[in-house]
Amino acid sequence: MIYIIIVLFALLVASSIYMIYYKRQIKNISEQLNFVLEHQSFKFIQTDIRPKEIMNLVANCNTLLESSRELDRNYLERNEVINQTIVSLSHDIRTPLTSLDGYLQLASRQSSDNEYITMASSRVKQLNKVVDELFLYTKLQNPDYELDLETIDISPFITRELFEFHNDFQKISTEPIINLPDKKIMVSINTHALERVINNVIKNYFDHGQDELEIQHHTEDREVTITFKNAIVPGAEINSKDLFTKFYKTDRSRSDQTSGLGLSIIESLMTKMNGKVNATVENGMFSIHLTFKRLDT
Repeated sequence: MIYIIIVLFALLVASSIYMIYYKRQIKNISEQLNFVLEHQSFKFIQTDIRPKEIMNLVANCNTLLESSRELDRNYLERNEVINQTIVSLSHDIRTPLTSLDGYLQLASRQSSDNEYITMASSRVKQLNKVVDELFLYTKLQNPDYELDLETIDISPFITRELFEFHNDFQKISTEPIINLPDKKIMVSINTHALERVINNVIKNYFDHGQDELEIQHHTEDREVTITFKNAIVPGAEINSKDLFTKFYKTDRSRSDQTSGLGLSIIESLMTKMNGKVNATVENGMFSIHLTFKRLDT
């Protein structure tokens, strides 16, 4: 009798130890899955014990992981093909558009009062702009596409870019209100990219804003934020969360020839320059905030 009790006790202890080890393996599998999901890891799930149920669980997990990775690979490959097609088409379209624009300019010189030639020339220029933005946006989506960065003083750079729009501000009888730092604020940027960013921000103001454009700054220990702020046109509905979504337009019923890519291009260029951009709408005012890492601290 005592022998049977001892055997049963030993079996109970062994079973308890096995169950504890079994539960630890389940926990370990769960932790491995969490690691793979959080870190986009290409690891597979492994286990040290061989019960049929555990092996089936591990095999099914690994099958799901492999299927998910295969879907990701296919998506990336299709996306790359689409992007390359867009780039090629954009390039092919730009060449005849440029030629057509040249012919229209030549025709306008010979018949300057022909409103149809003037209208056609304007449409061609707008279409050229749309194709150019689509071409640039597609290039920026390539993770291998990098920008050469250099160190500049941000304030005079922005001031020079604003001066390029002097005539445009005069046409609407206003001037920008500029409040930029007097001392040097050094940042790392690509000059052509930052020119495009500021150009798109200011054109967005002319297309959708009103009253004065305010340019403000806010500095912290390691960052500087440049804010472009203007009043919103009455009746405009702006969703700041969707502003940087490609092809987003505040009013899709408008007949303007914008591509809806301007703000998406700003976001992509800022990311390539290790910066950030966000937009806010508050009390009838729309603001775009460009944040750069400071190098002068």
